[in-house]
Amino acid sequence: MGENSLILRLRTGDKGALEEIYRRYRPSFIKWITYSHKCSHEQAIDIFQYAILSFYENVLEDVIEEMNDAGIKTYLYSVGKNKLLSDSRKDAKLSFNEEYEEHLLLEEIDEHSLDTESRLEKVKGIIENLQNPCADILRLFYFNNLSNDEIAEILGYKNGNTVKNLKYKCIQRIKRLL
Repeated sequence: MGENSLILRLRTGDKGALEEIYRRYRPSFIKWITYSHKCSHEQAIDIFQYAILSFYENVLEDVIEEMNDAGIKTYLYSVGKNKLLSDSRKDAKLSFNEEYEEHLLLEEIDEHSLDTESRLEKVKGIIENLQNPCADILRLFYFNNLSNDEIAEILGYKNGNTVKNLKYKCIQRIKRLL
């Protein structure tokens, strides 16, 4: 199946297209990044998850319209390589404040027009409409009060920092939706 038809299927909500992309490129991506960039297998999996999430969000937000001959594989590899380089530069330390992050969603909704319960319900509604892994991560964090490390263990991520990074991207997406 062609690259552009996969993108069209993703835009129409076909989860099978995302699963197909995931299965098609995961093995070669992990082999490539662990060999060429000397990262661990676990780190390679986390980076692939990040690349898939970035690709999916960009397709849904019409950042990616059509694929040229380079295609999805090259796009994923490029995102993965940049993520790995970025992580190594930051030495796996994130620059945002965790305390600020916890209140970020509630502050985005106009506090004067809604009480706390209504704001929570609005955010909960947005989270319910999100795709995974965002929905799972945010549900576990905000509504089950689990730590990043606990979420990483449940969802099979390398560590809490990976969850924190994905959660930050998900929050940015919700901010755009609000």
